Amino acid sequence: QVHFQLREGSETAAKDPVHLKHGHVWGIAGTPFPSLAPPVTLLVDGRRHTLVVCLVLDAAPPGLDSLVWFSGGNGSALDAFTYGPSPAPDGTWTSLGQLSLSSEELEAWEPLVCHTRPAAGGLNRSTHPLQLSGEEASTDRTCPQETLRGTQRQVLRLSVLRLLLFKLLLLDVFLTCSRLCVLAGQHLLPPPSSKQAPASTHQSWT
Repeated sequence: QVHFQLREGSETAAKDPVHLKHGHVWGIAGTPFPSLAPPVTLLVDGRRHTLVVCLVLDAAPPGLDSLVWFSGGNGSALDAFTYGPSPAPDGTWTSLGQLSLSSEELEAWEPLVCHTRPAAGGLNRSTHPLQLSGEEASTDRTCPQETLRGTQRQVLRLSVLRLLLFKLLLLDVFLTCSRLCVLAGQHLLPPPSSKQAPASTHQSWT
C-alpha cells in the first residue's frame, strides 16, 4: 500500500481525491503523485548498494519545471538521477527518480523521502519516510540467504540422484556385456564330437 502526505499545501488541495484505476494510483489533472518502489540490493565493486526508485504519476509535461528529488532524515536533498517526463499509455506523463546508496550512506541518511513538484511555486507532494535498516532490513537480508541454502540443498540432492542413476546405468551395461560375452563364447565353441560304437556283426551258424 502506498501512502503520501501533503506539505506546504492548502486545505483545499489536501482534500483532493486520489483515484484508483486498474490497480495503479493516479493523481488528478496534472497533480503529481509520487510512490516508492520496493528497494533493490545490488553489489557494486564488491560493496552492497541499495537502489531506491521513486515513480511519479501524472507528472508535468516537458517544458515545465517539474522536479523529483530525495531527502534524508535531516531534510537535506540527496544527489539522485531523474528521468522523464515520459508519455504514459493513457496520455499522461511519468517521471522517475533513482537513488543509489551504500550501506554506510543508507544508515546515515535514512529515513528517505521522495518529493515532487509540478511547477515552480506549485504544491509539493511527498511520500512517507522509508526506513530500511533495523530489524526489518536485517530480516529481509537473511531471506535470500535462506533461499540460497535451500537451493544448494536441492542441487546437492539432484547431484547425488544423478550419481546413483549413473552407477545403475553402468551396472546394467556391465551385466549386459557379460551376458553377451557368455553367449558369444558358447557360439564359438566347436560342437561336441559324437563317436558311434562299431556295430557288432553277428554271424549265425546254422
